[in-house]
Amino acid sequence: MFKTSCISLMALAVAASAQERNPHPYQGIDWAKVHQVKTSSHVHITDQAKLDRFIAKGFTFFTLSNYYPSAPYYPMSRMTLNYYRVHHEHPVMVNGVLTKGPFDWNEILKPWIAEVDAQYSKSYPFKEGGKAFTNIPDNIMEAPNAEHHSFTDCNAHITAPGSFYKSGTFDARNFFLTKSKGGYNYGTGLPWRKAVDNMLAELQYPDGGGVVLNHPQWSSFKRDTMLEILDHDPRLLGIEVFNHTSRTKVGDAINWSEDYWDYALGTGRQCFGFFVHDWSSTNGVNILIVPELNAHECLKAYRQGNWYGAVYGQNQLGFTLISFDGATLKANTDKTAKFQVVSKEGIIHESTTASLELPIAKADYAKHGFLRIKAFATDDSGEIIFSQPFMLK
Repeated sequence: MFKTSCISLMALAVAASAQERNPHPYQGIDWAKVHQVKTSSHVHITDQAKLDRFIAKGFTFFTLSNYYPSAPYYPMSRMTLNYYRVHHEHPVMVNGVLTKGPFDWNEILKPWIAEVDAQYSKSYPFKEGGKAFTNIPDNIMEAPNAEHHSFTDCNAHITAPGSFYKSGTFDARNFFLTKSKGGYNYGTGLPWRKAVDNMLAELQYPDGGGVVLNHPQWSSFKRDTMLEILDHDPRLLGIEVFNHTSRTKVGDAINWSEDYWDYALGTGRQCFGFFVHDWSSTNGVNILIVPELNAHECLKAYRQGNWYGAVYGQNQLGFTLISFDGATLKANTDKTAKFQVVSKEGIIHESTTASLELPIAKADYAKHGFLRIKAFATDDSGEIIFSQPFMLK
C-alpha cells in the first residue's frame, strides 16, 4: 500500500511539473502585427563565413551552441580565434573534483607538450587571434547558449538558449592529453540533473529561454529517460524533433524524432518541438513569433512555445495564424497547403486549403490528449511546417 501511494504521489508531482509549460501557446498574438524571426536553437557557427551563410538565409536571431569548451560565443563581437584557449575562466572537473578557473593552458600543457602529436602541438603555445566575426549587421539579435555533454549518468547532449553556463575544456578527444595526463574532463563531468540546474541558474532572463534535449533519436535515448529529463523542471522546454546533421547516411531518418515527440505528448506532458541545423548549413529552422525585435522577446517566445518549426524555412510556406480556443482549432498559411492534424490517436484530419478550422468536442479531449498541426507545401519545395502542440485537459 505504501509503495503504491508513493508512486501515485510521484505521478501527481510529475503531472504538476509538466503542466507548468504553456499548454496553450499562441495566446494573445495579433498575427497581423507580429514579426516572424528565423533562428536555430542548436547551431555551430565559429567564423564569419558560416555566419554569412545563415544571414543570407534570413536568420536574424542567433544562440550559437558551440562547444570544446561548451561556452557561449556571446556577444559575437567579443569572440576571437582561440578565445577560450586563452580566456578560460569557468570551472572544470579535474580528477573528479569541480575546480575553479582560471586555467592557463599554456602552463598546464608545458610538462607534457612534447608527447602531443605534432599535428596538434604545432599550435602551441596558444595565442589569441583576430576577431572571429568581422561583419555583424545591426539587425542581428543574439543570446548566450552552448551545447553541453559528457554527463556522468546519461549520454545526452543538451543546449540552453539564453544561459551563460559554461562547462568543459577545449581539448576534444584528448588530443592535447589533458584528460589522460591531467585529469581534466572535456565535458561537464556532472550528473545531468546538476548540470541542468547550473544551466537554469545562469539564464539571462527569468522569463525567457530554457533547456532543450538534443536529437533523442540519434542519441538512442530510452523514452522513459526522455520523460525523466522533461520532468526535472518545466524550463526544460522540449526536444529536437528534427536535427538535420543527425542524418548518418543517405535515406536514414535518424535525424527525425517525431515519434519521441508524440510519445511524450501522449503521456500528457507538454513538450515543445525544435527544428535545428546543428552543424549543417541547410535545413531545420525555428520561426519565432514576437511582438518586438529584440533578444528578450525571442527568448520569451521559446519559453511560451510561440514559434513554429520548418524543415527548410526559406519562405516556401509559413503560418499566418495558429490558434485554439478550446472548441475550434484554426490555422492559416500564406498559400494553399496540405494540412494534417495530429493527436494521440494519430492523424485525425487532412485537408488541402489555406485556412483550417476543425471543431474539437470537449468530450474527445481525453481521447486526443493533444493537438498539433503539420502543413505540407503543395509545390515541389518539400517544405513542411509544424505548430507547437495544444494540450487538451
